[in-house]
Amino acid sequence: MNPKGWIRLVLCSLALFHVLGPAPVRAQQDSLPDDTFGDPNVAALIGRAIAARGRDVSGIRSYEGLMREHLYVGLTARGFRRERGLFEQERVARLRWSADGERAIQWIGARQAIPVFGADTRRRAAAAAGKAKERGEQMQRELRDQLPDELLNDAELPAFAFDPGGDRLVFGGDWALHPLADSALADYRYFSGDTLRISLPSENRQVVLYEVKVEPRRADFHLVAGSLWFDAETASLVRATYRPARPFDLSLDEPEDAKDVPGILKPVQAEISYVTVEYSLQEFKYWLPRRFALAGEVRLGGFVRMPLTVDWTVRDYRVNEARSEIPALTGPLPRGWSRRERRIEGDDGKPRYVTVIVPRGDSLVESPALSEDFGERAPTAFTDAEIRQLRGELESLLPTYRRFRPRFAWGLQRGMLRYNRVEGLSVGATATVPFSPATSMTLEARVGTASRTLDGTAELARGTEDRRWSLEGYRRLESMADWSNPFSFGSSLDALLLGEDRGQYYRATGAGLGYHRTGRSVRSDVEVFHERQQPVGLGTDFFLLQGVRDFAPPEVLSARDVTLTGGRVSLGWFSGIDPDGLVATGRVLAEAAGGDASYERLALTASVSHPLPFGLAGALELGGGTTWGDDLLQRQFFLGGSATLRGFWANSIHGPTFWRARAEMANRFAGARVGLFADAGWAGTRDAIRLDDARLSAGVGASFLDGLIRFDIARALRGGSTWRAYLYLDGLL
Repeated sequence: MNPKGWIRLVLCSLALFHVLGPAPVRAQQDSLPDDTFGDPNVAALIGRAIAARGRDVSGIRSYEGLMREHLYVGLTARGFRRERGLFEQERVARLRWSADGERAIQWIGARQAIPVFGADTRRRAAAAAGKAKERGEQMQRELRDQLPDELLNDAELPAFAFDPGGDRLVFGGDWALHPLADSALADYRYFSGDTLRISLPSENRQVVLYEVKVEPRRADFHLVAGSLWFDAETASLVRATYRPARPFDLSLDEPEDAKDVPGILKPVQAEISYVTVEYSLQEFKYWLPRRFALAGEVRLGGFVRMPLTVDWTVRDYRVNEARSEIPALTGPLPRGWSRRERRIEGDDGKPRYVTVIVPRGDSLVESPALSEDFGERAPTAFTDAEIRQLRGELESLLPTYRRFRPRFAWGLQRGMLRYNRVEGLSVGATATVPFSPATSMTLEARVGTASRTLDGTAELARGTEDRRWSLEGYRRLESMADWSNPFSFGSSLDALLLGEDRGQYYRATGAGLGYHRTGRSVRSDVEVFHERQQPVGLGTDFFLLQGVRDFAPPEVLSARDVTLTGGRVSLGWFSGIDPDGLVATGRVLAEAAGGDASYERLALTASVSHPLPFGLAGALELGGGTTWGDDLLQRQFFLGGSATLRGFWANSIHGPTFWRARAEMANRFAGARVGLFADAGWAGTRDAIRLDDARLSAGVGASFLDGLIRFDIARALRGGSTWRAYLYLDGLL
């Protein structure tokens, strides 16, 4: 797929957030519910605000401002080392609006990047060899060449309305029922909030702002919960923060479309964490937009995540000045510049004409107006502290459910179907019952054809997808490995087709209380538990190619039967999304327990990747850990397989202490890499740590999309002599 195709894919993903079907239309009722307004003052203010919405701002004949816009879409998944950047864009433009109908955009700078391809309009293609170099250079040229035409045709800026009277509250069209719409009063409750007084000494007056808290009456994606601030004098909206009453769920909101989605990708959900817009007082008279931010996430199958951030700022306002800062509105243009007038239909049905001016492509991408922190993934319009405060305020306004709408999953959905040598074919089903947007109960049951043991989990969860408390009781099959997931679809397929089950297992029965948090670059899980851990045995040695392949599945190691009470912590982080820069990852695992046995264990892994001379890129990963106290087989460290030690059978090497290392070198072009690697690892008791007795392997690998998809062929050099092939996700390079 060429870069333009990738951009289209990203924009389609973005559309999930704001083109998910029309908002519900409600006719204005003659009589509103008694609890619509918390007090007479808020009723009067909302009435004035509805009347003021969209009216012309008296006294503004024209304005100009410098707008900076930033958009980012990423891709990650549960268990990945780091997030990949799918698309990033920064644009800077000078805007002009006048009451006589004139609209103008003069682009000053623009930059686009598709990090998973290593494509960036501001850099030359990474040096590489052969077709990789040719493809990289072609992608860079396409991005640069298409950029001026894209800007020339963009007369409607996302999330930004020219008219100073527009409230900019609803992003992306009519997906939500506007809380200030005439037909919305029956769907919301309005309460008085705080009051803010701003003294203007030079004007010898005070600006008074009133807050109105808006609470939706039901948990509907098309309704919003938010905080609105109004100027007491004019009833103009000066600040707004909101989020949908619940996440979008394709099965609930568009059930007909959900039928066409493969089960492995369900549930398909989109959650907007916050939308906020803020105004500034210009000329001590006029409220004009100052900054905007949106953050959300598309989730597929409960494991793939596509985070999204959009933000813009406007500064350097010039109000009612006859002389324009856009000299190229009329007359001849400098060489290489372009100008186009486009007709846009206004909300009132009247046409508007927008003049778009674009300089040469090289001056766009090399503009000094572009920021230096492009590629950092962080929002630019608001600080982290401001965003935390906004999110905390919004969570208190979410509605409670008036009726239960359970969600069910089975088959390929959410990993309910799997295969391994202990359970055989394990079939599960789950039901999630929401009590509120922040609280739900999930019940899961599964049974295996070989083990014929009924397992199940009951979980009470409180919070959002990225910050969640959970209390659960369970009886389930657990894996002994810390770095691989033998219950994944890929592992189940290997076990069913080839007999190569990647796991060592034990059965756990108990209860746990956990807190899970997913930040922009940090993931953390904290849990306390009380459980009985029991051994399991081989349930089946069947696999489909049994008659073709002379192979016996590996033995099932026997765990020790113990009852334990303890806690565990997992902390993972990454830094950098630009494959042509420094990318670092790390993970810390810590656990301690007592009861029938007592132990503490700690493990750390870290990796770095960075461009090298001669068009190459290199990566290094190191890890180590040890256990103190009783040596339980099920709490040892396991090596072997694509995640730890290629060339050796998955989890075939284990012990209470380990160390491992891997080094890789490949061509620099992130879209498609071919390179060499070497792995080393050792596991045993702490008093017998050896370097000269480590298992060694080496091989050749190919990766695509910045290591998102990886294929390796490895040979064991010490401790074995076999060749092994691996196809997996989330490679180091």
